[in-house]
Amino acid sequence: MAWEVIEEGEQALLYRFNGKISLKKGPKRLWLVASRIKKLEKITAHHNEYLAIEYLDGHTEHKQGPCTEYMNPLIHLSIKTKNCYCLDTNRAIVVYSKKEKSDLSEIRIVKGPGIFMLQPNEWVHKFCWHGEEENSKVKYVAGKSSFEVLNCAPDQLYYNVDEVRTADDALLRIKVMIFYEIKDIRKMLSETKDPIADFLNWCKSDVIAFTAAKTYLNFIETCHMLNDLKNYSKLVDRSNKIGYEITKVVFRGYFASPKLQTLHDTSVKTRTDLRLNFETEIQNQKQLDFNLKNEINRLQMEQDLEYQKVINQLELSKARMMESNRILYEEEKAKIETDTKNKLKKLENLARQNEQKLEHLEKLNQMNIDLTEHLVSSMAKADKTIKIHKQRRNLNGKENEDSTNFHFHD
Repeated sequence: MAWEVIEEGEQALLYRFNGKISLKKGPKRLWLVASRIKKLEKITAHHNEYLAIEYLDGHTEHKQGPCTEYMNPLIHLSIKTKNCYCLDTNRAIVVYSKKEKSDLSEIRIVKGPGIFMLQPNEWVHKFCWHGEEENSKVKYVAGKSSFEVLNCAPDQLYYNVDEVRTADDALLRIKVMIFYEIKDIRKMLSETKDPIADFLNWCKSDVIAFTAAKTYLNFIETCHMLNDLKNYSKLVDRSNKIGYEITKVVFRGYFASPKLQTLHDTSVKTRTDLRLNFETEIQNQKQLDFNLKNEINRLQMEQDLEYQKVINQLELSKARMMESNRILYEEEKAKIETDTKNKLKKLENLARQNEQKLEHLEKLNQMNIDLTEHLVSSMAKADKTIKIHKQRRNLNGKENEDSTNFHFHD
């Protein structure tokens, strides 16, 4: 006999001596006489968890958290706390659900973002694909990658295609990077079990087909074409059939055997040296041409300078001559103007004298003086006299003489 306390938030089973069992919830204080109690385990689920409850009658119930349940062995077979599927953006899961009263099931694609809880009649598809080998991004192992949450965002993988032979039996390793994106999840589920394996196989097939038709040197010259999706027709067709899209393939380079690489490096060095020598000679010739052009330009500039000097001297001489002519013209013009002024003065004086003479003659005329005689008498004696005789016949046939005298004075 003893007191037993059931605290608040606890539950317990009370076993009596007669075999009866009852459920007690706290807070409560019990006096035990020929009986015992067993406290029940409290199981809690948070917001991203749920409780998977299995009952003794065989059915199962899932309760979304946050919630609490007590493990009652009278009705519960088990209670387990399980995580919900917390889906981010571009994440999805494939859920199968069994139809009621039927053996068939339905497929449902659940995409994020969100929190998803499985129902008792549902289960999630588990993917098992090729995965990267440990400590290597270019080697893949079958079944290495197992997961339930599918990545729907664009992704990429690195892959090395080993043992690729050219037309001249050169053994190469081709390095590529494949960019892909899932477009149809249902199509992928029905057409393939491992899309990564399909990518690797069909990429290898396209690379081998591209390289086998070319010699080693031809491959080196055309290897940039491996960046073009047109050379990956099989890979693109297969990806479309399984619900994927190959957006891009990047050629990351190649690797040859050490001996072949040494021979190639030697030939490349030789070709590079020849090309460098050729380019050096071209640069030297260009430098000579440049120097010659500069020399020609310099001579041309000197000639132009000399020519300009001559032109300047001629223009200066011309300017001096024009200035001299202008000065002479100004002097001659001033001289002519002076002479003109003097002559005008003389003419004016002569005009005044003539006017005075005219007034004098008019006065003499008024005085009835014969002006002719006056003028003849006022003239100086002529230095020379020329007499001209002219004969004319009258009516009687006799000749008459008529004379005219001209006087000349020095």
